[in-house]
Amino acid sequence: MFIQTLRSFPGKLARRHKLRTVLVVPFVLQVCGAVGLVGYLSFQNGQRSIESLAQQLTDEVEVHIAERTQTYLAAPHAVNQLNQNALELGQLSADNLNSMERHFWRQIQVFDRISYIQFGTPKGEFVGLAANDDGSFTYQVTEYSGDLQTYAIKQNGQRGKKLETSPNFEPQKRPWYLIPEKKDKPTWTDIYAWVNPPTLAITLGQPYYDQSGTFQGILATDLSIAQFSDFLQTLKIGKTGKSFILERSGLMVATSTAEEPFTPSEKGPQRLPALESKDPVVRATTQTLLDRFGTLQEISVRQQLTIDIEGKRYFLQVNPLRDQHGLDWLSVVVVPEADFMEQIYANTRSTIGLSVAALLFAILIGVSTARWVTNPILKINAAATAISSGDLQRSVALNRSDELGELARSFNQMVQDLRISLEERNVVVEALKKSEQQLAEYNRSLEQEVQQRTQELVQSEKMVALGQLTAGVAHEINTPLGAIQAAGENIASSLEKSMQQLPKILDQLQPEQTDAFFELLAMAQQQELLTSREERKLKRSLKKILAEKSLEPANDMASTLSKMGVSADLSSFLPILELPNNTEVLDVAYDLTVIHNNTQNIRLAVGRAAKIVFALKSYARQDLSNEKVKASVTDTVETVLTLYHNQIKHGIDLTKDFEDVPDILCYPEELAQVWTNLLHNAMQAMDYKGHIQLTIGQEQQGILVSFTDSGSGIPEDVQAKIFDPFFTTKPAGEGSGLGLDIVRKIVDKHQGKVECQSQPGHTRFEVWLPLEVS
Repeated sequence: MFIQTLRSFPGKLARRHKLRTVLVVPFVLQVCGAVGLVGYLSFQNGQRSIESLAQQLTDEVEVHIAERTQTYLAAPHAVNQLNQNALELGQLSADNLNSMERHFWRQIQVFDRISYIQFGTPKGEFVGLAANDDGSFTYQVTEYSGDLQTYAIKQNGQRGKKLETSPNFEPQKRPWYLIPEKKDKPTWTDIYAWVNPPTLAITLGQPYYDQSGTFQGILATDLSIAQFSDFLQTLKIGKTGKSFILERSGLMVATSTAEEPFTPSEKGPQRLPALESKDPVVRATTQTLLDRFGTLQEISVRQQLTIDIEGKRYFLQVNPLRDQHGLDWLSVVVVPEADFMEQIYANTRSTIGLSVAALLFAILIGVSTARWVTNPILKINAAATAISSGDLQRSVALNRSDELGELARSFNQMVQDLRISLEERNVVVEALKKSEQQLAEYNRSLEQEVQQRTQELVQSEKMVALGQLTAGVAHEINTPLGAIQAAGENIASSLEKSMQQLPKILDQLQPEQTDAFFELLAMAQQQELLTSREERKLKRSLKKILAEKSLEPANDMASTLSKMGVSADLSSFLPILELPNNTEVLDVAYDLTVIHNNTQNIRLAVGRAAKIVFALKSYARQDLSNEKVKASVTDTVETVLTLYHNQIKHGIDLTKDFEDVPDILCYPEELAQVWTNLLHNAMQAMDYKGHIQLTIGQEQQGILVSFTDSGSGIPEDVQAKIFDPFFTTKPAGEGSGLGLDIVRKIVDKHQGKVECQSQPGHTRFEVWLPLEVS
């Protein structure tokens, strides 16, 4: 009913009033309604947007807090894991704690957020490095007496002078030792207080077991809690918003205020409960959470609340902060509503003022426009009537530059356009013929350009993949290089000792003893490397045999012979075992065995590095000749597997079923790009964890290569589009959508076929290449 009334209003108005009134009155009414509505909606929308803005702000702050907390907490775990790796690789020894001092010193130069690195054994042995507030570092060790010795550290990381001694230090009774030992996994301690300087800290302890599974001690790293407060104080939360972190017990961890999360006392710093904070917002917020949930342990997911503190409205967001090592805190962000309302009120006042000014200006313009429009309307109406009746010679004489003047000129131009339309049509026909010829030439040029761009795109995709593999390839090359370096150092050490002792030993040996000496070397060089358990078992057996033969020192000789891997049959070596200097002779033989074994290690490492470099060169090479060559499909697949070896060995179970297939005429570099794209897609589909099966076989006068992964599968509605250019299901910035399009184009170039079969948990890509190309 209202719509009908509104529609009929202009007609009724026109029947009763002049055209000028008809133009002005509806216009003014519309402007008045729009101004009032805009002002009202502006205020209402401002009110409604406050909560949205507050939520966005608290969400953003919570994300920053969570990200920075995870960054801080990741450092102790990284340090402990690096130290465990160093122990497992033999770079450090749990039996030689002095070797850890400089290692800890180097680590703390890199991990500047760490305040203490330590290692304690069940025997009470201990080594630690502390980062002091003045920027200096100190070693703390227990050596023989059980007292804790504190040393200064020189600039090169060596011990300096002794600073103090603390008696009866037992690390195995400390919480950082007991808690992870009991739980048998990396675990955080409770937050504890340091006396000097007064602050809070937390320690992550991690048990260490040797290769035989024997518990050797606890690796631990301390983290100062003060840096959490420092970070919170850098956050800008509106104008007066605040944030703080607390434990489920209600004790403060960190705060964006200037208040410390502890109180000083004669017994040292004491933890501060949030309900006893000097800040009324912190106290009221904590009390509200307790009133709402009963206990802080009940808060398991992010909560957003609106609370009143001292008559003022606040927006509150609390979010759990957890990690896999047992840490469980709460992050709280509080923002007063007043931080947002000031701008809302200012915007509302500005909107109302501008709306009123616009209303007055619109009324003035409406009246003037109505007068200006009505005068020439009759002239234009008469001219339009004559033209509509067919008088194309009629023109409109209206000397104006506005829309009405433009309308008059358009009428005049229309008649002229009709007269010349036939002539222009003929010109257009000729132009179309020329355009068709140019289009044909452009199509031929475009085909050549497409071929060239395809080659460039393949090479570009190859370089992108190569860039993604750089870190893995570097790690693969560093592994044999590290083995070569370690072997070289072992050879140098053993060679220096053996060259000094060997001539003297050989001069002292009789022919029979010399034969026994070289027979011992030959046997040792043929032995396989023993495990620690096998070596200890062999040592006990050899010691028993030597003792039965009254050969001394039986323990030292058994130790050396077991390291060389010599079996329990010692009858051939009695001529040298019975010598007075038998230990010296065996030491020289052991050094020569070390030289031989490390030489073999260098040869294997060099071969591995050479294989990686060859694969890298083969993959990166760009064939500019555009001619097919006879090549092995299996070799192109192996080249790609070599480059992806580092990514495959971390979480991917790869099985290969390769038959002997003949070489074919192909473009090897382009086929390598096909295997790269398919393998990379398979690994991404499984999130780099799962099973991949590669098969190569001969089928139907061709070679069939298949890639099967255990990923989530490709939906049926997507499978028909995966080979389309620029189609991708990945987030923006993570894929160009050209990978499978390039695969299809390269396979088509080889006159082959590529197919995809997918279901949940199983996706298979098959590439068939003909043995002979027509």
